[in-house]
Amino acid sequence: MSKLKFLFLGMSLFMVYLAMRTSMQSNMFHLPAVVVNEPWFKTTLVDFYFNITIISAWVVYKENNLFRSILWIVAFILLGSIATGFYVFLQLNRLSKGHAMEDVLCRLPR
Repeated sequence: MSKLKFLFLGMSLFMVYLAMRTSMQSNMFHLPAVVVNEPWFKTTLVDFYFNITIISAWVVYKENNLFRSILWIVAFILLGSIATGFYVFLQLNRLSKGHAMEDVLCRLPR
């Protein structure tokens, strides 16, 4: 379990580093028309938002608090895999010794 925690936290932190490094090299709000019109760019955007929809449905199911769910969904949209990896890391941290790995996917009793 600790290896999974390390993996998800590591992915989140690496994406923070990568996003910061990339933002220093390039302004994402000034993309060349060539990039915006590239079919893979459009496909990647659709893929991203489909993934956000799937993860958001899971978070709304898993969380008992609609406000907290909405905050996580906004974080997923704004931060992408940084927030997603951190959310899974937190879910793994919430598991106590008696819980199985499958409990990460399901609601835990509060």
